[in-house]
Amino acid sequence: MKINKLPSEIFNRIAAGEVVESPASIVKELVENSIDAGATEIFVSVKDGGIDFIRITDNGCGIDFDDMPTAFLPHATSKIKAIDDLDTIHTLGFRGEALPSIAAVADVTMISRTEDSETGGIIAYKNGKLVSHDECGAKSGTMITVENLFSRIPARKKFLNKPSREETKILTLIEHLVLANPNTVFKFDSETKHFQSSGEGLASAVFAVYGDAVLKNTVPVELDEAPIGIKGFTCVPTFTKPSKNYQNIIINGRYVESADVSYAVYSVYAPYLMKRQYPLFVLHITMPFDMVDVNVHPSKLQVKFADTVKVKSLVARAVKSAIGIKLTDAKKLDADDFAPEPPPDYGKSHSLGSFFDIMSSFGSGGITFATQNSAQDSEIFNAKAEAAVGESVSDYVPEPPPEQYISSRDYADMYASAADYSQTPVFEPVECKYSGKLFNTYLILERGDMCYFVDQHAAHEKLLYGRLLENYEKKRLKTQPMMLPFVFDVSAADAELISENIELFEDCGFGIAPFGEYTFTLSYVPLECAGIDLKSFVADLLLLVNSRDKSPMVLKERLMQSACKAAVKGEIDDLDKSEIDALLAEMSARNITLFCPHGRPIAVCFSKKEIEKWFKRIV
Repeated sequence: MKINKLPSEIFNRIAAGEVVESPASIVKELVENSIDAGATEIFVSVKDGGIDFIRITDNGCGIDFDDMPTAFLPHATSKIKAIDDLDTIHTLGFRGEALPSIAAVADVTMISRTEDSETGGIIAYKNGKLVSHDECGAKSGTMITVENLFSRIPARKKFLNKPSREETKILTLIEHLVLANPNTVFKFDSETKHFQSSGEGLASAVFAVYGDAVLKNTVPVELDEAPIGIKGFTCVPTFTKPSKNYQNIIINGRYVESADVSYAVYSVYAPYLMKRQYPLFVLHITMPFDMVDVNVHPSKLQVKFADTVKVKSLVARAVKSAIGIKLTDAKKLDADDFAPEPPPDYGKSHSLGSFFDIMSSFGSGGITFATQNSAQDSEIFNAKAEAAVGESVSDYVPEPPPEQYISSRDYADMYASAADYSQTPVFEPVECKYSGKLFNTYLILERGDMCYFVDQHAAHEKLLYGRLLENYEKKRLKTQPMMLPFVFDVSAADAELISENIELFEDCGFGIAPFGEYTFTLSYVPLECAGIDLKSFVADLLLLVNSRDKSPMVLKERLMQSACKAAVKGEIDDLDKSEIDALLAEMSARNITLFCPHGRPIAVCFSKKEIEKWFKRIV
């Protein structure tokens, strides 16, 4: 085997594969260099989502004329001199391969002047090779222009998103940088968007990124327990967000992702969170550089702490102290309105939700289980057992029950015995006798030697879903306008995803329209969903547009499922006999099967013989 020494144009392009993933990654590397250069004003301008043009201008210290070519050499940096420096990194863009890697996949021009120089310099690279290097007039600071990204590498260029999506990624990055560097003025400009921060501290940064409504619903966080300090803002428990995109962790001035810190904050809010709601926070954590490792991921987004337990404890204590003051003045939180949910998947995969609600106390022999229809069975049980991070799969995809509940029955036998129920109506109302209701939720029905417990909420949801789907397929959807449009704010990334699907929402009967850069209105819904819980629906909507499968067919189906779920009241008023008869009649007429649209059972059935076994009347 012959070992070949690669020429610079090849190994620079290989290195670029690690550093340059998208226009946003270029902006990140260059802006971090500007911050390290002491810039107090940074201007980012892009065209065509940064694919055709990126320009970063700063008022930092600049680069000496003679050092400009050196900046484009592999592994050249001004931030590391000795090996010990790697253990105490206190700058952002310390990776020396950034500029040569960018120059290997795009055309790059740099103009720079140091404050004590009379003239500046201009240097240009094309295809990774030096084209020119001359003196020029220039302001103090540095301006770098990157053009024609991946123009000579079509295989890489085809994997980029459309320009609007790439632009949104850049703007989201800028927002993170603003929150991480609140005393720096940032300006962003594109063909369609403009953004600017004032550089007047963290409160002004939160205002610039999220607006006044968010800032007014946050409280300051502050804790100083040497050598660790925590400052920032966190939301009051009554003001939460439907996704985790509003959680910001800054370690020593670097925006990062940390499952440990996120969960520490979540643990404080858990008793007050409604389902599918998450706290909003911006936390600056400072600590000695040798207590945190930022090199665990090439993009430096993830960190590792030397003492994770201590960091989590301090974060939880700081946040708890901050919202504790506010809670004394806030209205009493009703336990019936707020239900803690299991810890979200902060960076960890999780098991799918339980398939069945199982009454295990009666033993293994007395319960009849029901499955989804066979087409769904094939898809569900061949799927992976772990859900992707960030997807609320448990709302839609069930899993087999835990083994401890069915130890005496094999899975295959259980599914086979239940198959007869999967496509069969729950019951024929004309043959059923209504025998009462449990907990204002479960209808008790008799038919011959069979007893049914029917979840009236799940049945109602199934009926709404059936009506909505039928009217959609027959193109006879009617809509119900709101007296006042429901207004909701989202992040830049969510705004892009919602905008991309507005026609799909309208097709399904939901009138969603832009009402500002990151604000939308919901002005009408399908007539079947007139009583919809709008806040709950919007929370599900954001989960849907952020899910891994964004195909129109899947989005439409899940959109309708979410709408029906939000339209069903958590506690239906006590139904009288005529209303119960009407519910059962429509279930029969629509051939309602044993599952609601989200996979929960609508009914559980027991035979007289099985019940008699419970009481030892027969053996």
